[in-house]
Amino acid sequence: MTNSSSIINILILYGALQAFFISLVLLIPKNRSLFNKLFSSLLIIEGIILFERLLVETAIINSVPHLLGISYPISFLKPPLILFMAYTITDRNYEIQKKSYLHLMPFGLMLILNLPFYFMSGTEKLNWVKEFMEKIPSYQSFDFYFTLSFFLYIGIYIFLALKILTRFRLQVLNNATVNWYRFILIAYSIFLLIHLFYFALQPLGGLNFGLINQLSMLVMTFIIQSIAFKLIGKSTLLSSTPPDLSDLQKRKENEDLIIAQFEQNKIHLIDDMNLQKFAESVGLSISDVSLIINQKFNISFKKLVAFYRIKEAKDLIQQSDKTKVRLIDIAYQSGFNNKVSFYRAFKEFEQTTPSDYLQSVKKHKKS
Repeated sequence: MTNSSSIINILILYGALQAFFISLVLLIPKNRSLFNKLFSSLLIIEGIILFERLLVETAIINSVPHLLGISYPISFLKPPLILFMAYTITDRNYEIQKKSYLHLMPFGLMLILNLPFYFMSGTEKLNWVKEFMEKIPSYQSFDFYFTLSFFLYIGIYIFLALKILTRFRLQVLNNATVNWYRFILIAYSIFLLIHLFYFALQPLGGLNFGLINQLSMLVMTFIIQSIAFKLIGKSTLLSSTPPDLSDLQKRKENEDLIIAQFEQNKIHLIDDMNLQKFAESVGLSISDVSLIINQKFNISFKKLVAFYRIKEAKDLIQQSDKTKVRLIDIAYQSGFNNKVSFYRAFKEFEQTTPSDYLQSVKKHKKS
């Protein structure tokens, strides 16, 4: 075994142990959420898959051949878990119903189909795996298309999960758990596409399965490490509960009411406007206004006021026919009470200064 292979195998072992450790951390709290239970189950499955593949790569499996084949059927549990997790973090009232267990049928089928393999002797299992690892698939082989079907199977579930998360983000833009899980699924999708591309080209290039198997394990290790890093960096990530979206019509009405105050009533032009006054103007509590703005726009109320004031300032600059435009007048007309805050906000939202923006508008009008 080369030094590079040894380093890769050490990293893969660390990833497997990390997966087991994270799952244990998620399961320890007594008030653990359904999402935590599902996520820990997914990590345990990934840990088992990594561990078994590592045993094969390092030839340690020769000493414990009866561990072979454990991970294959449980791989078919991953797609339903991915979908259930998406439902769980977007609907606080979600529960796994009896009909949900129909999603586990492929797992049960694969478990039954693999029963003959489990009754093989240790030597027979080792010989079978050795032939499988060295075999180059053919486009005429049933195994080739069966493996492709698994990519399609898990791809459908990832697509459905991302669709659920995207629909949720139309209502709630700033939810840390949803945004994080969406990122994980996108990263996992890229990993699967690369794996699929390599597998589909194997018959043409005469590539064996061993290389992509090791690389896929390494990529999965890095994904697990990114999960661990995120959990360490933000321990509240998986303890948050999704907002109550049971009455979407009422929420949409409140969102429209808040937006109308800015876009129609131009309430941001009041220089001393604050969250309390704004909440009173729309007849909502301060916490409700703050929560809706944060989830809808991913910014605070103060930032939203500044955003609309800058929008107003840009409109005034573009509509002005004066040869000489006083920016301090624009600032006051936009709701700012001093030049410093106006320049700071303009720079933050437009990545340029008001004076530079004014010059660019003048040049555009001349041209």
